Amino acid sequence: MADPVYSPDGKFMWTGKEWIPAPPSADDAPAQPPEQVLNMQDSVIGGDVVHKTVINNDPAAVTTAVITALQQMGMVGQAPAAPVPPPTPEVELPASFSVGDHVEYHSPTNARWLDRCKVVAINDDGTYRIEVPKDTQIETKHAVVIGSAPGTIRPAQPPYRQGDRVFVDWKGYGHYFPGRIASEHENHTFLIHFDDGDVEDNVEWGRIEPMQEDSAEVQEYVENVMEAEQELIEAFQVFDENGTGTISAQKYFEILTEIGDDPISVDDVLEEFAALGIGMDSEIDYRELAKYMVSSEGGAEPEPYKVEVIIRDAQIVDGILKGYAYAHPKLGEGPVNTSSILGITYDERATARVETRNTMYVVGPTGWAISPADHPFNNPYSAGEQVKVEWKGEWWDALIREVMGQQYLIHYVGFDSSWDEWVGTERIQKIS
Repeated sequence: MADPVYSPDGKFMWTGKEWIPAPPSADDAPAQPPEQVLNMQDSVIGGDVVHKTVINNDPAAVTTAVITALQQMGMVGQAPAAPVPPPTPEVELPASFSVGDHVEYHSPTNARWLDRCKVVAINDDGTYRIEVPKDTQIETKHAVVIGSAPGTIRPAQPPYRQGDRVFVDWKGYGHYFPGRIASEHENHTFLIHFDDGDVEDNVEWGRIEPMQEDSAEVQEYVENVMEAEQELIEAFQVFDENGTGTISAQKYFEILTEIGDDPISVDDVLEEFAALGIGMDSEIDYRELAKYMVSSEGGAEPEPYKVEVIIRDAQIVDGILKGYAYAHPKLGEGPVNTSSILGITYDERATARVETRNTMYVVGPTGWAISPADHPFNNPYSAGEQVKVEWKGEWWDALIREVMGQQYLIHYVGFDSSWDEWVGTERIQKIS
């Protein structure tokens, strides 16, 4: 007969179908074989040392422990490294900024937009010098460009006000839930009242997105989130016979080990509960657990990100980029010769991103000593320009919609879009 399996605290014994109180031994010690004794030491959970007795009396702490256990056991997957934002209107990027403008800076280190930044100078190559306020000091970024990628700047969002409807990345787990701004603190964090009744305080603005309530796409997103959370809550409520809002760790253990197509083994769950200091007489706040489980669904893997380095006086020589770096993470400030160029792209402002094996070099619109042949400023035509286009021997008024190298997507004025076509420079003339 196999040795009995005991709970981490030694108070319960597994019969194969349910947990029953463990019979006491002669000396009142837990009836647990010496080789199965689990050390119930303090566990490090989320950076805090939480004692077993504290966990057993604090449902929220138990939920945090169970969340960590679920991640480690792979039941719900790892928390997404990057939140999946709800549908929100894109921030319109301006053609340029002026000294004194307030902007947001996308910090590569913090992986989020930082507010209250300010343009303090415009460099000769069209890049910007900005001040980024930190907790105890103001940090200067000497060369940044306009954009939406890490290391760029965009217009500062208007401040949130009390009562605003918003989406919030709940506890940074990677999923946005609908709620409302209840109040703002002096340090620019917010008290959030979620639609499901949950409350979270000291929420950084970087975890908040505005809600466009009149959007059908937004409404569908809200309905799906609330429905998914409610379904999980109702599933847990089946086990909450007294309506306390919690579920016993004993019952939750049974759910993990017995329910579903691929239940977790008893030994694995016991091991995780023991490592996290969860006793079988604990109570778990299943509403918070359900919210986390919704957050863990659909998490996308973060896209690989190469460090961005802004350079000026740039030129391409024999397939490598040469120039003067403002702040290279390894070489500091000064001349650089890169490894082989993998590709070059230009945004609508003619800012170039030159990709090498380990780095993305950013060259401002006028940051070239010798511009590449395909630089947008070398192109005689630009998107939005009105031109004349030859069609079957006659010249017609047209607008350039897109530019791709020396090819142009044009739209004939007065005709529908079915007549749009790509043409080369031999069929275009400027309007004199």
